[in-house]
Amino acid sequence: MPAEDPVTADLIRRLDATEAPLPLVQALAQDFASGRFPDPELALNGLRAALAAAAETAALAGENETLKQVAALNAAGDRAGAAVLLDGATEEPLLSAAFRQDRICNAPERAAARQIERLKAAAPAGGVFRASVDLLYEKLEAGEKAGDPFDMLVALELAKALYKRAKGGELGQAQTSLGNCHQIIGQFRPGRKHLDLAAELFAAAAKAVARTKQPENWAFSQHNLGGIQELIGLRHRDGAMLKKAIKAYSAVLEVFNAQGSPLEWANSTAARANVRAALGRMTAEAALIETALADLDAVLELLKQDEHPAEWASARATRALARRHLAEVTGDATPLATAIAEFEQADAVLAGLDARAERARLQHNLGLTALALPGGAGLDRAEQAFAAALALGRRDHADYRWAESLTGLGEVALLRGDTAAARAHLTEAKAVLALDPASAALEHCAALLEQIAT
Repeated sequence: MPAEDPVTADLIRRLDATEAPLPLVQALAQDFASGRFPDPELALNGLRAALAAAAETAALAGENETLKQVAALNAAGDRAGAAVLLDGATEEPLLSAAFRQDRICNAPERAAARQIERLKAAAPAGGVFRASVDLLYEKLEAGEKAGDPFDMLVALELAKALYKRAKGGELGQAQTSLGNCHQIIGQFRPGRKHLDLAAELFAAAAKAVARTKQPENWAFSQHNLGGIQELIGLRHRDGAMLKKAIKAYSAVLEVFNAQGSPLEWANSTAARANVRAALGRMTAEAALIETALADLDAVLELLKQDEHPAEWASARATRALARRHLAEVTGDATPLATAIAEFEQADAVLAGLDARAERARLQHNLGLTALALPGGAGLDRAEQAFAAALALGRRDHADYRWAESLTGLGEVALLRGDTAAARAHLTEAKAVLALDPASAALEHCAALLEQIAT
């Protein structure tokens, strides 16, 4: 490892105590430190998973001479040499070792190609496309949940391969799958490159579906399009994109109604309300936020908590967020107490589900709402919420929210006059938020640090 590489050195420093050979640790750390995911938490996740794969191969070597050689080469940092020994493997235990070696070499393209070859050998005639779609979503969901950059990139490579080969009716599915990969990866990375690619793919998939012949599929494609437009609009403060998202969600509601498709109607109505509230905040239009609140009232009248707990909690948290936006635009703090209560009610439901990322976002928004209470009345509650968000995971899949929660803790400390704690939290947050120089979160964090400096 070059001594002048501080990012790699820091990644190794943050690694838990490990018995892995130093040459392998250094080689892998350098890979992930300079990889496609700049978030340091994701790089650390990738490093840990690769080291675990190498340890598994070494532990399973037993009397297998090939695996012994593979393990020895990995230990020496010669991952490419180890991979050569596993080229062409078709039987166990070498085949499983080859899949692990793809991770150790940080080679998602090779892993995807190997997976496709395995599916060709195992899937029934004509079933390779469907099996590949299932596999890519399995990898994508696992990667998103664990913050695993390798699994996300394997899913992307699988989707690219399907897109290149798709014909006829497969093309729309391939476009949607590739769009979903770009959307998830884009949420883990700064900038708009992946998100814009997802928007283009979802738009193409939507155009390919005829509303008159396939109304439900057309509606789902519009929902996908609205989702990526919403994400871009919120993340990059793009009002024009938020307006497009409202239009797309409204198109969905031309097909789904509360009587015939209650859950689809509720989800799209709540999504449109969230965008309307965000746009109302951006443009200081209280009427737009009031419309969003009315829509969310209707959604929560329809949804039953015991039947659809996740959707109910999401709609309730969305309504709480809209109340905070209304208070911000009007200058009337009255809705804030109700918003805090609604966030807490939603969190109590999500606590019983496997929804750590959702709870982290909710707690972060709860912290911001408590922070907005006049006269510093909500400082203790804000601190609890930001700490809870961080306890749910050092990172969240959107906008590096964990760093934003650190900013929240810094702001709480600053308001209490504890400049040492404020500086520590804000400095750590800024180092991550700086990965996206155009973000509003970075601007806010930097402004708070300037207050300390002056």
